[in-house]
Amino acid sequence: MQVGVMKQTKLTIADIARKGGVSKATVSRVLNNRPYVEKATRNKVLAIIEETGFVPHHSATSLAGGKTNILGLLVPSLANPYSLTVIQGVAEKVAGKNLDLMLYTTGLSEKNQKKFLERLSKNAVDGLIVLLPRESTNFESELFSSDLPLVLIDHRSINADLPSIAVTNEKGGFDATEYLISLGHTKIGFIAGLLAFGCSVERLDGYKKGLEKYNLPFCEEYVVEGDFTEASGYRGAKELMLLPTPPTALFCSNDDMAIGAMQALEEMGKRIPGDVSIIGFDDSPRASLAFPRLTTIRQPLYQMGESAANLVVDLINGKSVAKKCIVLKTELIVRDSCAELSKVKK
Repeated sequence: MQVGVMKQTKLTIADIARKGGVSKATVSRVLNNRPYVEKATRNKVLAIIEETGFVPHHSATSLAGGKTNILGLLVPSLANPYSLTVIQGVAEKVAGKNLDLMLYTTGLSEKNQKKFLERLSKNAVDGLIVLLPRESTNFESELFSSDLPLVLIDHRSINADLPSIAVTNEKGGFDATEYLISLGHTKIGFIAGLLAFGCSVERLDGYKKGLEKYNLPFCEEYVVEGDFTEASGYRGAKELMLLPTPPTALFCSNDDMAIGAMQALEEMGKRIPGDVSIIGFDDSPRASLAFPRLTTIRQPLYQMGESAANLVVDLINGKSVAKKCIVLKTELIVRDSCAELSKVKK
């Protein structure tokens, strides 16, 4: 649609946005004939532009319209191999797409997550990838109403319309639990990740379903919440092993916590897997270097980053996306940290 110009004014994109009750990004998308604007909103903005005689400055509309050639990546932390491997997948995929990568860390804070989202949605980047977002209905509503092309990674979304990369976390939790049960373990402790994250809840659900399938009771005292760090795995293992009837096996919601748990068991004089079997989740590089080598559930971290990069670039370019939620498979990786209960020498 051609915008008629009645007279030149000193109005800005922000003025048009305020007058129309929309975001600056929405005005810019209309000016640049970009997608992701509802027809009624587009017509409203165009009517205001024609009424006021607004003359857009080419460089301003280009910048505000999202043409920064920058992709934002919001991650909780850089202190673990999980984040670093996903980041590598994103970075190497966008390197050949004329995009620079801008990295932000939230420090696991929901407040920081919201602050950075608000900052980045104000025309600072072309698109955004959010790794491991905290569970929040308000957060999802803000994302869904945002004009910014974005993709979530490892998120149990209640909104199927949000573009996302997921893995079979629940099945991974089930497979880990079933494997320990197949070795004869019936007293299985679970060290969960932060339950504010969807992946943690899904892995816990998988653990519960594994117990249920084999008619084993779910005992709340066998579940402790960690925060994905070694220190929390260490504390969780100590707490579980000091129970009157301690578990004979531990399932940890990530490899870092599993390695922390292994340190605690060693301090307590427990042999792995002689006294306690242990299994992690992620298959980070440290898993195969631990002693004993850690049995774990592998999730394709690098591929998660690649897939997110591909999806968000398609959204930025206005391409039609047939599949908004891409689900990648987890896999049980058997190494040396688990043993059959019947063969354990007391």
